[in-house]
Amino acid sequence: MLKLNGITKVFGGLTALEDVSLEVQKGSITGVIGPNGAGKTTLFNIVTGLYTQTSGEVYLGEKNISFFTAESLAPLGLVRTFQNV
Repeated sequence: MLKLNGITKVFGGLTALEDVSLEVQKGSITGVIGPNGAGKTTLFNIVTGLYTQTSGEVYLGEKNISFFTAESLAPLGLVRTFQNV
């Protein structure tokens, strides 16, 4: 299970995400939709360790992965790809 609790990300004076909570069950398929600038990519960057959140926590199963890097998440099976690669 992937669980986000109260994720907030602020860049300077711009709040990109504010108090986002989400729970994704193992084996499920979940979509994240919204207009340009809604924070979708920022959310994925936090979950996959490219950004750190300003506040809130990210869990993979029972493990708090809030401040794990992308490199340390890969052995846990949490990775991402990019469209332009």
